[in-house]
Amino acid sequence: MKKLISILLFLFLCLKGYTQDKYTQDPGKVTQHEMTLKEYPEDPDAEAFVIYDLGEYYFSGRESRGLLLFMKRKIKIKILKQAGVKYATFEIPYYIEDRDWEEIESINATTYNYVDGTLTKSVLDSKNIFEEKVSDKVRIKKITMPDVREGSVVEIAYTISTPYYFNMRKWEFQRKIPVVYSKLRYRAIPYYEYTYIAKGIQKFDEFKSEAQNDEIRFGQLLYKEMIYDFGLKNIAAFKDEEYITSEKDYMASLDFQMSKINYPTGGSKQIMTTWPEMCNDFLKDADFGKYIQNSEKEAKKILPALNLAGKSQIEQVEIISDYVKTKYNWNGIYGKYATSKLSDFLKQQTGNVANINLFLTGLLKASGLEVYPVVLSTRKNGMISEGHPFQHFFNYVISEVKIDGQVYFIDATEPLLHFKNLPSRSINVRGLVVKPKTEEWVAIRQNNVSTIQHNFDLRISPEENNSEVKAIYMSLGEDSYIFRSNYLGKDENLQKYLKDKYKIDADTVSVTTTPLDKPFIFSFSFRHPVENSGDKIFIHPFCNLSIDDNPFKQTKRTLPIDLTYLQSKTYKSVINIPKGYKIEHMPKPYAINDNLVSMNYSVINNSDKILVEASYAYKQNVYDAKSYISLKMSFADIIKQLSEMVILVKE
Repeated sequence: MKKLISILLFLFLCLKGYTQDKYTQDPGKVTQHEMTLKEYPEDPDAEAFVIYDLGEYYFSGRESRGLLLFMKRKIKIKILKQAGVKYATFEIPYYIEDRDWEEIESINATTYNYVDGTLTKSVLDSKNIFEEKVSDKVRIKKITMPDVREGSVVEIAYTISTPYYFNMRKWEFQRKIPVVYSKLRYRAIPYYEYTYIAKGIQKFDEFKSEAQNDEIRFGQLLYKEMIYDFGLKNIAAFKDEEYITSEKDYMASLDFQMSKINYPTGGSKQIMTTWPEMCNDFLKDADFGKYIQNSEKEAKKILPALNLAGKSQIEQVEIISDYVKTKYNWNGIYGKYATSKLSDFLKQQTGNVANINLFLTGLLKASGLEVYPVVLSTRKNGMISEGHPFQHFFNYVISEVKIDGQVYFIDATEPLLHFKNLPSRSINVRGLVVKPKTEEWVAIRQNNVSTIQHNFDLRISPEENNSEVKAIYMSLGEDSYIFRSNYLGKDENLQKYLKDKYKIDADTVSVTTTPLDKPFIFSFSFRHPVENSGDKIFIHPFCNLSIDDNPFKQTKRTLPIDLTYLQSKTYKSVINIPKGYKIEHMPKPYAINDNLVSMNYSVINNSDKILVEASYAYKQNVYDAKSYISLKMSFADIIKQLSEMVILVKE
């Protein structure tokens, strides 16, 4: 019996030792398994995977700077394929303001490789650490790991120290590559309380809270810590899903917001309060509410020159919006607060989103319109959890104007968009209307349809096996904005765009100048090959420029399909039948009309011409996940129909 127990104990220790040797969390060490692994068993297609991602957030005192928040992180990643080398580049943003600043301390990083059977170590050189200035207050440390290749293991550790307790970083458990183990330890102190939101997590694999007995002293402070552990294991890669608002809405993460300060001398201050109180704070802020007030005062000098007398309210909105769009430039920086004083903005004529749209709000308000600022989160920034009044959710602001019961959302950052249209980045579910002591949410949608109408006139040259094509494109909405943004007043810009995007060598491009609320129209000509087989000619009516790749490629879908805005496409083609040829085959009419999509396809023979018309449209801008397969199948049918050929034969 003792012998059996000894054997079982030996086997247990062997298995335990194997598990420990598989991956190691010891800094500066790698295992043979880590170095020789060729693919990640649970995801053979993975380009790389995270062996561990470990964090520790805690407070500690520094005599020169007082009590600081420290955020440590150490990460180890295995590179499996050449395409995975990109995961060995790291970006660490940090914040500076006036006399206070964040610091990135103790950056240590190593790349491990097997070279001719020998383990080599390449230590990060400070020359491979670069700094990029994003704005006056934000910098990014960019770290490029040395000697990274297929098969490498990279390891990096760093610490961020900050006096800004509001800047406790979100912990992201999930990535676009698999993660074996991710854990955050948070050492709480009694003076600062945080509320957290766990996204994409049903249950933690590891969770514990434990009070510490040891007391910590810093100056007059004497306190004990409370340790919280949050851990997840074997986290699947977040696969790129087309048509979603933001990956941040779905990837497993832990987001923090300071909720309360408890003062050592007694008493406390509630930080996370309510949405109405947050609105009040916005309106009292010098870079938000008072900025709008100052803009109203400035409007007295501006509005008289805009000839608003006798104009309807909607005409006034358009005139004022166009004035701001054309005179002031957006610097590409988001923000809910103005980053420069109004006087500087007016002088420099450039600023962030808030500078422009809060100024717009002030001008509209001064003209007597009912207007409110609306704070929101952009699509890439993620959706807002309305049950958690976290101010850092918001990173953008627009204006809401109400006229005769109709609501208009205005964003003056894009001069090539009609004033009624929003840039796609700001169309993200709901925004908070900033009014005194009020909580009001509005749905931010684009009601206009984005569309392109493609017109083709084909003259076939059987001897040269090609066709001379004259094309006219007419677009509205987002499609119009894309063409206008590429055009910028130069025909050659559109020629280059057609070449890069559609592989069209346009001989000439001619643009019909139209107002922003009218279709953007341009024409061009090009040659398109036709297939000539014996006495037959095979013609694609739309010159292979119709949709030919199904946008829905996944085998299954778990997330909603968000198209941002309604979309449609129309194709019209006139095929001139060359002399000596007749029709052998024409595609049959076809139609789809359900609650997901619509399509119409028709062909008419008119003497020596063939008229082919096709159109398809999405019925919704957001579909639920269960509609995905039906959408995929519908588009397979649409693509098949649009690829139908016209066949001509010699008489």
